[in-house]
Amino acid sequence: MRQTPAVCAVAFMLAAGGHAAAAPASVPVVGVVDFYAATPLGSFEGTSLERFAADDLSDQLVRAGAGRVVVASRRSVRQAEVSLGWRSDDPLRFDRLQALARAIGADHLVVGWITLLTVESGGSDDGGPPVAEASVVIQVFDAASGRIVGSDTQRASTLFGTRTAMAERVIHLALSPTVAELLATLARSP
Repeated sequence: MRQTPAVCAVAFMLAAGGHAAAAPASVPVVGVVDFYAATPLGSFEGTSLERFAADDLSDQLVRAGAGRVVVASRRSVRQAEVSLGWRSDDPLRFDRLQALARAIGADHLVVGWITLLTVESGGSDDGGPPVAEASVVIQVFDAASGRIVGSDTQRASTLFGTRTAMAERVIHLALSPTVAELLATLARSP
């Protein structure tokens, strides 16, 4: 699909950390919110997996949605979260999601939950190889209507690697199949 100069300019602006106010009306602007986990997942070698998941899904949407959606930079989303005093349970509150969408100029927000993450070292004592499993729920929040307009749940597993590498890889694998559904939901949404 050929991108118009206006779409390319908006995509560049967003990648540089700008806001989405100049996006063409026919191209929805979407922001990916830091993921939520009912029990904080903690740090894996200094990596926040909730933030990694949002960054990874945002990158996947940028690549797959070229010309169909404009993805607000994760930097602008994080800055807006900080300025709004974002808390870990705010993805559950529609008024807070609307405020965040306004702050970044987004039509929609992608809200994600990591509902399961296990990383087991395996080895000879456990009788098996290192393994990781993840389950994610991804939802599309429509800022204009103030409601969820789409949802997808995926699960993945992977073998071998360091704890951090397996955790990141299994989250990426669980998120990847959600991208097509996200783009379809955004195309159907007003």
